[in-house]
Amino acid sequence: MKTKNALLTSFAFATLCAVVSAHAGPPVTVTFKNLGTEVAEYKVVTRNEISTQLNTKMTIAPTVQPRGSDSYSTRSTLSPDTGYASVRYVMGSKVCVFSTTFIKLPGAGGAKVPKWNRTANSEGGAVCTATSRATNFSTYAWAAEFTMK
Repeated sequence: MKTKNALLTSFAFATLCAVVSAHAGPPVTVTFKNLGTEVAEYKVVTRNEISTQLNTKMTIAPTVQPRGSDSYSTRSTLSPDTGYASVRYVMGSKVCVFSTTFIKLPGAGGAKVPKWNRTANSEGGAVCTATSRATNFSTYAWAAEFTMK
């Protein structure tokens, strides 16, 4: 009986993992570059930032040295038609809040049209930029580069 329950539990868990993977959006590779002269600290404040942290396969570095960088890949589990990454970095009183999103919108004739966006919001005199570096049109995977100074 114990073996049967263990097998059933394992099968249920494997099925759940497969369903979540099947419904995940395209991956985004994020590269954060610290162009400043102070250490940049990674901070999590909002729900989207928490979700990004939870969906990231590797650990996001808690600090990035001046002239240093950190790269990581994340994948939203909301829908195969959406994806995002939201992160925040702090240097003293300077704050950069970055976001990159992907969505497939309904287009003419029912075709879905992919759209990628990125934003960089600054506080405290920070200079923040967000750019997309690459896009794979078959998988919709993309890369975003965030810089802070």
